[in-house]
Amino acid sequence: MSEPLLRPLRARLASRRLDLASRAIFVSSPQEFQDAMRGADKVAFLDRTTIPLAVPIPDIAPPGPVVAICDEPLTTAISWLQPHPWISHVLNDTMLEHPIADEHLDHVTRALSAGSKPRLLDWLGPHANGRRIRLTHASSRAMRLEKMSEFFDANNVGSRTLQLLRDAAEELLTNAFYDAPVAAGALKKPVSRTQDISLPDDSACDLAYACREDLAVVRVRDPFGSLSRRRLVEVLSRCARSDMQVEVDETMGGAGLGMWRIFSGASFVAIVVVKNRRTEILVGIAKRAGAGPRPFAFHLFFSDIGKRRFWRLADDESNKLTVNKSVTIVSSSK
Repeated sequence: MSEPLLRPLRARLASRRLDLASRAIFVSSPQEFQDAMRGADKVAFLDRTTIPLAVPIPDIAPPGPVVAICDEPLTTAISWLQPHPWISHVLNDTMLEHPIADEHLDHVTRALSAGSKPRLLDWLGPHANGRRIRLTHASSRAMRLEKMSEFFDANNVGSRTLQLLRDAAEELLTNAFYDAPVAAGALKKPVSRTQDISLPDDSACDLAYACREDLAVVRVRDPFGSLSRRRLVEVLSRCARSDMQVEVDETMGGAGLGMWRIFSGASFVAIVVVKNRRTEILVGIAKRAGAGPRPFAFHLFFSDIGKRRFWRLADDESNKLTVNKSVTIVSSSK
């Protein structure tokens, strides 16, 4: 790695009580990258100067954990994902200097140890004040977003941060109720956002939001697990074009221009997908970002492990596109 990034990274890792420092390999050659891949407990750290040196070992997939440190804009970090599918964790250099960096690295360490199933709610920490709600009807989104906004306002979250969190929650809930069921095969075609969608009580969307003195977060989990890494990277890559003249494909579920806005405004985003079982997305925004470049980080955990869940409509007639008609989705034993 380049020395300007290596110094603060070493300092951060050395200050932690967890063992990430002892597991870290700071890649400066193809051999060091392959050594990291061979060691199940190793974590490879790269930057833009060493990513071209990282060549995966043939027939070994996926490689060990890789954390890329970015000293350029978010668009650069996004551009790494498509040609390098073994990159799932990115932090920028500003995050390394940010007050939440130590805690964030702790969470990353635990998540890497947990494999593809980290507990994202643990990232809130023990001192966060918040709410957790299960939503079974898409039509309840507006009321819940109002209550969330009132909560953040009462807890002294600034107006700009509050709006970013509200936009993120609205995007994630809309994806969960309208896009994810289409991608999962529960709906044969998209339905209008004016049409209500109902989920069973045991498969509700799970919304959580919380804040503390330095951080505010929102997290949404749906029961479909239909967001793929390929689809996410495709959308982010398209939206990251510098001219932003993009045509967002709204015929497929899972992500859209709103996801790019989430990545662009968040201090960190963590995504856990267990295919055909659940998608969970946590968005965190530092309340006191300060002047200068924005800190950002994102972490992608995609797993194909798990028994597939099938879905069907409770009533085939409910799929007709009539205003105020509720589409009821239930689990299928198929």
